[in-house]
Amino acid sequence: MLRLGRIEIHRLDDGPFVLDGGQMFGTVPKVLWQRECPADADNRFAIACNCFLLVEGGRRTLVDAGVGRDWDEKSRRIYGLDPAAPTLMDRLGALGLGPGDIDRVLLTHLHYDHCGWATVPDGAGGSGGHRPAFPEAEYLVHRLEWDDAHDREARAAASYYERFFDPLEAAGQLRILEGGPEIALGGGLGALLTGGHTRGHLAWMIESAGHRALGLADLCPLAAHRRARWLTSFDLYPVEALAAKRRLLAAAEEGGWELLLNHEPDRPMRRPVRRGKDLDLDPLEA
Repeated sequence: MLRLGRIEIHRLDDGPFVLDGGQMFGTVPKVLWQRECPADADNRFAIACNCFLLVEGGRRTLVDAGVGRDWDEKSRRIYGLDPAAPTLMDRLGALGLGPGDIDRVLLTHLHYDHCGWATVPDGAGGSGGHRPAFPEAEYLVHRLEWDDAHDREARAAASYYERFFDPLEAAGQLRILEGGPEIALGGGLGALLTGGHTRGHLAWMIESAGHRALGLADLCPLAAHRRARWLTSFDLYPVEALAAKRRLLAAAEEGGWELLLNHEPDRPMRRPVRRGKDLDLDPLEA
């Protein structure tokens, strides 16, 4: 847990799951990225699915909703989902909280590994057979992301599963965010429309008592991606992704902000530190 002024930040990991190294590092040669992320015989390595619970006063905000467990057996094998591993819901329970205790859910984008627990099967038909997992929560998604997630001809269509987000609208729990680049959400939380990864991709900022922390979402999913040109193959607009990552990492370095990484399995709460020409991300946790 990290305390930032009046705000508590809890990491809730819904992983691990595995992805192909080439997907995670795009044009970066394997001989370089495998020094930090050793791959298995199938060129895969395990990454986390970090969600972050923000507690400020009596409000509880969840940022992203993991990969979930609503997958068939083939998909579970492909993504290396361990049925014995604790889930996002288990980690909420360890804090003494249940789904009904979440007030809002900010979805940085709608790729399956960020909204897997946004809904759960309802067991009785309903809206596509699913219902919102957090019954009292308002779900926040940017308009551009919502529109692109419903474009079945889009290049990234395979990363979107409508069962994870369409029931939010049907239940009247969806709030569409408009505009940008900065969107104030209250309680010290703001969304930052970055583009790059997807058109509607959001980073997020929390500020309290003069302290700031920045969630980069999939602009910098792993600490290894601190290198500006290390982009993923999932970045649909790589020139935008490069510019946004450079801009936000430079601001975090200058301001001494904490960074929160969505997919880093090894201590994902970091602080940027310049060592000569190189930017390192030092872990905050002991």
